[in-house]
Amino acid sequence: MIEIKLLVDEIDYDSLVDVLVPALAGKLGASGGILGSILAKNPDTAASMAHTLLKTMSQEKRDDMLVQLLGKYREKVLNAGRSAAAKKGIGIQLCDVAAKKI
Repeated sequence: MIEIKLLVDEIDYDSLVDVLVPALAGKLGASGGILGSILAKNPDTAASMAHTLLKTMSQEKRDDMLVQLLGKYREKVLNAGRSAAAKKGIGIQLCDVAAKKI
């Protein structure tokens, strides 16, 4: 078993929004109530709102949010990584993912 640690700095949160918001649009409609339903039908509006929110947050707050999301959605992140690796034909066993601010 190999443990790989990545130290990441200067994350482009806007590019993450561009990828994640459309992917989450369907889930918003299914479980996000009225606002989620509206945003699911208008992913460009959802992305615009996310970009606006990110611009108001300090780098430290954005980093805190990312660490919390990685912890909360650990299994989903692992499954997405496994799926992406399999699609690319990469033989790897992803065992864990963790995030900690240093």
